[in-house]
Amino acid sequence: MTTATTDLRAQLVELTAERDALRAQLAGDLPQATRWLQRKVWRQAAELDRLNRRVTSQRFVLRTLAELGRSLTAEEHRAARDAVTNVELRDRIAIDAG
Repeated sequence: MTTATTDLRAQLVELTAERDALRAQLAGDLPQATRWLQRKVWRQAAELDRLNRRVTSQRFVLRTLAELGRSLTAEEHRAARDAVTNVELRDRIAIDAG
């Protein structure tokens, strides 16, 4: 299964859950709608925490390199940029570096 297929399936599952929560809200079942929203917020918080930890680690590496009196080589920068899976973020890194 490709990454695109996995992403589409995840989006479909999320949209289906959102639809069901909206139906529950319209039917007056606010606890079910609230549980879905709460799970969504928890997932987003966990993702934000993961991203924050990654950024913190990257800043540590860059500070360490700066203290050693060097920066990333072109090859190191290219390898790090290519490892970014988010296309929009990867393009922004390429623009900022260029």
